[in-house]
This record gives sequence, C-alpha cells and structure tokens, in this order.
Amino acid sequence: MTLTVSAPGKIHLLGEHAVVYGRPALLAAVDKRIYVSINSPAGGQVASSKNKEELVINSPEKDNLAREAISVFKKAFSIGILSPLEISITSGIPIGSGLGSSAALSAALIGALMKFVKNLWNPIKINELVYEVEKTAHGNPSGADNTAVVFGGLVWYRKEFDFFKSIWNLPISAYKIPKFLLIDTGRPSETTREMVEIVASQYDKNPKTMEAVFSDQENQTKKMLLALKSGDRQALIEAMKKGQRNLDKISVVGSLAGKIIKEIEKTGGAAKVSGAGGIKTGSGMILCYHQDPTQIQKVAEMFQLLALPVELGEEGVRIE
Repeated sequence: MTLTVSAPGKIHLLGEHAVVYGRPALLAAVDKRIYVSINSPAGGQVASSKNKEELVINSPEKDNLAREAISVFKKAFSIGILSPLEISITSGIPIGSGLGSSAALSAALIGALMKFVKNLWNPIKINELVYEVEKTAHGNPSGADNTAVVFGGLVWYRKEFDFFKSIWNLPISAYKIPKFLLIDTGRPSETTREMVEIVASQYDKNPKTMEAVFSDQENQTKKMLLALKSGDRQALIEAMKKGQRNLDKISVVGSLAGKIIKEIEKTGGAAKVSGAGGIKTGSGMILCYHQDPTQIQKVAEMFQLLALPVELGEEGVRIE
C-alpha cells in the first residue's frame, strides 16, 4: 500500500520577521507543492520495540529534516519503533527560497505518517507538530509558515504567545488578488535560523528602533490586506514599497535583491523580499507586482533572471 500526501509552499505577502515579535503577518499558500509518499510491506503498522527501525528516505538533502519530523511524530503518538518504511519525497518548492519548503515537507510527511500509521487525519494536530519541527529547524519561528502550508488559502496570522496563536483563514474569493510574479535572487548563504538570529541581535541592541519598525510594518500589513479587499492597486503598491523599506531597515536584504527591487520601483511597480531574506549572496524569492507585468519581465531580463507567475490561495495539506 502506498499513501501520498502533499502540502503547498507559502509566501509572505507582508509581515515576515515582524511576526516573530507579535505583529501580524499576511500569507498565502502558493501553487508549488511537495509530495511525500509512504510505502511499507508491513502495511504501516507499528513494529515491536525489539525490532530495529528501518526508514529509507529518497532525498539526502532533506534527510535530516525528514527524520526530525518523524521523531516529532513518534513522540506525539508515543511510538517506539516504526515498521520498515520507504519514504519518497518529490518537491516543486525550491529550497531556501522563502517559499516554506521545510514547513511544507514537515506537513506532508507528518500528515502522511498520521494517516498511514494511525489512520487519523487532523490538520490542527499536523500544524501543532510541524511547529515543533520548525522550532528545531529555525530556533524561534513564528508559526506562520506551518500554518499557511497546513491550512492553505489566504491567512492572517499573529503569534500571541508560544501556546496561543490567532489564525484567520480568509475566503480567497472575497479578495481581489492580482497577478503577482516571483524573481529568484538565489539561495541565501545564511539559513533561516541565522537570519532570525541577525534580527534578534539587532533587537537586543536597539529595541525601541526595532519596535518602531515592526509597528510600522504592522500598519503596512493591514494596508495591504485592505488594498486586496478593495482592489486598490496603488494602495497595494505603496504598502509593498513601505514594507520593503522596513525590511531594508532590519538588514535582511542582499545587494542583488535590493537592485532588482529599485529597478521595479522605477517602472511604477513594487517588489519585496518574501521570507527570511539573505545578505551575503541571494535573498530568495522576491514578490513582484506591477499593473503591467511586462515591466517586471523586462527588469528580470536586465539581470538575466526569470519572472515567474505565481497563483495564491492554493489548498493546504491534503491526501492525494
């Protein structure tokens, strides 16, 4: 028997980093997914604790994260040793791009294990467990990424406390979502954990300054949501531009990303880093909007890069 579960990537429309400090974030699931298939000749039953656990994972680059997700799953369900499992991972989400590849993998894998081993399907529990994996992977995550990939759609998220998060799944049909494009500025040299730590260091040194930036970012995030609700494209552009300025202020934007963003702004559009960012080399994907998308295509060509369309509001974790 083989079971396949998939989860989407996500994108921060606005609010990344600020969300770690209790401010709201606006996210959406995107039309790029990761697929996890599980097969076991034993039918997925839990093996005797005397047996040696045998897990075969087909993705060396994702092996450590996958094993951490398996460990979290086993602990949550008080499982000692699993029967032999073959785990196949196929991903359409670029790693280190800011599109939530780690959260998506954890969600798909934990969801697959939950259904395959326990015959349960509980997205709320999946989200809870993926958050535990994210804490190991990223140190001090907000919980926004895992929430977006598990529940999908358009998500308004705020971390009130570690044990309590405000989560609103917004009906995508009630919002006038324009066509966004993505430009990949390259995989960052820094990990998400390192970028979170860089921002934390700045906060420790200048808490008042950083709080002012995060407060304004909250305002811009709210303005973006209102712009999407009303269809006011100019207000959307202004919120994106000001939101990007705040990301510049907390030093999470690399040189290449900064240059691309400035060129897009010169044409009357807007663009922003959409994840943890990166400084030394790439900054991952930047989210771009222009009322004339060909203008973004032209800027991408200037830098010998591609501008790729992205659909927002995709379905969350699901059994295929």
